Parts: sequence; structure tokens; C-alpha cells
Amino acid sequence: MKKIVILVIAVVSIAFLTAEEHSENELFKTYQQDQNFENFQKAIEHYNSNSEDAEESKSVLMLSYLYTIELHRNLNILEENLDSLDTRTKFSYANLLLELGELEESIAVYEKLNADFPTWSCPWRHKGEALMKQQDFKGAEVATIKAIEVREDHFDAYIQLAKIQKELGDYEAAFLTLENGMKYEEKDHEDEVTDEEVESLKAELKKLLETQ
Repeated sequence: MKKIVILVIAVVSIAFLTAEEHSENELFKTYQQDQNFENFQKAIEHYNSNSEDAEESKSVLMLSYLYTIELHRNLNILEENLDSLDTRTKFSYANLLLELGELEESIAVYEKLNADFPTWSCPWRHKGEALMKQQDFKGAEVATIKAIEVREDHFDAYIQLAKIQKELGDYEAAFLTLENGMKYEEKDHEDEVTDEEVESLKAELKKLLETQ
């Protein structure tokens, strides 16, 4: 998928550049033909110098192309070297894929981490999040419950599980999960869940229970 994205960007870029050929495009074309960090840095520095000018919207567009192409080039490098990545880098790579919406790819990496480190809660929780975004709520529930089983005080996993159970229509279980999770709020050092988010979810669940 990432390689397809790069190809699409390249085709669009070539069409854009061909339409208005001038020296401003040379650094971009050099990087496009030889995608290494040195060429990337030269192009970035050049277009950055112009991007503050409101009239230089093309520089902003070129920067967007450059950063996107470089991002996917680096993702390909990480994918190709996945087995040699250290554990934390592998987890961060999976989180980046999740953030970018590359859900299938992120789940595949989380599953490797689950297999290698079954008592590490975070990859289970994050896999649950990816599955939830895919609307695979049953799979998300299984993964998130596992995160809690291996770390009882994983506060944001409880909040996630409550959201999943709400989507499954099991409002009583969702409310109980939320109540159980609140016991561990003070132990939450990741700050992935806001107080407003918790209160909003609690109010929503109460309303849903009242209308059953």
C-alpha cells in the first residue's frame, strides 16, 4: 500500500511540474530521481526559505509532497527491516502506522509483539484500538480485555473497553468497566484520556441505561 501511495504522489508530482517547468523545480526533481537524505535536505531548505511568503503557496505544496514522499520512503525501510528492529522501535513503528490509518499493517506488527511479549499490555491495547477503528468491535474487545488481564491498572484500556462495549450494545458491562477503571485513574501516567472524555462517556452510558 505504501509503495502505491508513493507511485501516485510521483505521478501527480511529475504532472504538476511538467505543467510549469522552471528552475524552482530542479531540487524537487533531483530528490525525486535520487531519493536520499542529502537531496531531501537540500530541497527542504530551499522550499522552506520561500514558504513564509503568502504568495509562495507553491513552495508549501512542494514541501507537502517532499515530506509525504520521504515519510513513505522511511516507512518502507522500516517495513523491510522489521525483524531487525529493537522492541521499542517496533512498537513505535506500529503506533505510527496506527496514527497514519495503516490499520492492517499496524495490527500485523502488534500481533508480532503480542506473540513475542504476551505479558506486555500496551501492544494489546493499541491493537484493540486499531481493530476498533476497523469497526471489528468483537476483536477489539478481546485484545483490550487481554491488555487489562496482563496489567490490571491499565487505566486507558478500561476506557477503551467501555467504549467498545458501548458500541456492542452492552451498556451495563460498559458502565461497570468504566467504574472499575476509575479506581486506577491516579495511576495513569500516560495522559491518553482526558477527564472530560471520561465524564462524557459516563454521562452517555447513564443515559443509554435509562432508556433501555
